[in-house]
Amino acid sequence: MLSRRPILALACIGAFWLHGQLAQAQAPAPITPAKPAVSMDQARRIAADHGVVRIEEIKLDDDKWKVEGRDSTGAEIEIDLRASDGVVIKMERERPASAKAGRS
Repeated sequence: MLSRRPILALACIGAFWLHGQLAQAQAPAPITPAKPAVSMDQARRIAADHGVVRIEEIKLDDDKWKVEGRDSTGAEIEIDLRASDGVVIKMERERPASAKAGRS
């Protein structure tokens, strides 16, 4: 007949083993950044649809495409697009230097 000590010891060992197995099974998956739904080429096309004829910089930042470029008159244009659906969330346009000089 087994005494209580070996049974209790086996029960403790089993509990620790099971706890370790559960801890390993519940480890969270590493977080990987989601690929934007709107590709860089699509962001370029959207910017072109809004008057950008020459793109000087395009980058993905905080789930937004930031496009900087110039229109056909040489004016600077900055456009922010939501990377999830391509909606324009900000657009700024500066007049070209030649237009500013003519105002004086």
